[in-house]
Amino acid sequence: MKENQELIDNEELKRFLLREAIILCPSIKEETSEGEKLQMLYRTQKRMNKLLRLLYHCDLGMHYVELYEVFGFYFVEKEGEKRKKHRMSVRLDSYSQFICQLMGMKDLITRFYIYNRQYLKVLEKVMNFYYPEDLLGGGVGRLKQLTLNTLKEETEK
Repeated sequence: MKENQELIDNEELKRFLLREAIILCPSIKEETSEGEKLQMLYRTQKRMNKLLRLLYHCDLGMHYVELYEVFGFYFVEKEGEKRKKHRMSVRLDSYSQFICQLMGMKDLITRFYIYNRQYLKVLEKVMNFYYPEDLLGGGVGRLKQLTLNTLKEETEK
């Protein structure tokens, strides 16, 4: 049986990825080469994968328990601090609701994480197939290094 990406013609797959690059990377200009578009898409997808991996491996239940320990620690009754206490509890309450929503979407996060990993593999395959000379010797290794350099530059700003 063929792998999923082999069911679609490489040319169709490349066109799909180029359209997706334009959608996900608004900084892409019309005169940008196809190889550069795919590189930008790869970097964007890599960052999305990093976020999804973080959410996937994060133990949200433990954060929720720690949150309620914080509630118990900070909200001991003291005179003259009602206003500050109320403001803090609203913030922590909204954070706890956010954690609950994330916990409810754990299955969706898992599915998107798995999908994104497969997507990156397909993207790497297409990039190595069509643009091996642009990516110098195996390509994806160099591209990963370019991605790391870009992330370092962004964090320095």
